[in-house]
Amino acid sequence: MDQLEEELINAMHQFHKMRPVFCFSGISRGKTIVVGTAWQIYNSREDHKVRVSDIVSRIGMPAPGVSRILKGLEEEGILRRSLDPNDRRTTLVSFTDRGLSEIQKNIRSIEKALHEIIEGMGEEKVRTLCCLLNELYAQTESVFSKSDWKTERENS
Repeated sequence: MDQLEEELINAMHQFHKMRPVFCFSGISRGKTIVVGTAWQIYNSREDHKVRVSDIVSRIGMPAPGVSRILKGLEEEGILRRSLDPNDRRTTLVSFTDRGLSEIQKNIRSIEKALHEIIEGMGEEKVRTLCCLLNELYAQTESVFSKSDWKTERENS
């Protein structure tokens, strides 16, 4: 492996260390993904109805896994689940007052940190970096999704 390849791997591996920073305080990564997805749906809909099936389809996690996470978030008082009165086959998710307060507090904290990062690096560098990271992700996904790469790896 040459030096540039090692630098690329090291750069890519550094980001996993940042995951906890972008999780809501006291909430696991999986719960953060579910809460964040529910929050996006909640804010994108005029009626603020969040269906469990919408969360499942957006994050691509199996329904039983999402249900387990939702149960934990319900036990923690972040959200509540209820049957849709218009369609009793549908489960809805809503945020508790505590959940809304926690989410808004965490969002403010993350926004403050992101603002500081952008200020420190400069808008132009951040925009360029975002474009490059998106391109790197797309290229990486393309390479690793090829069947010949999978076959080669299985045969090694």
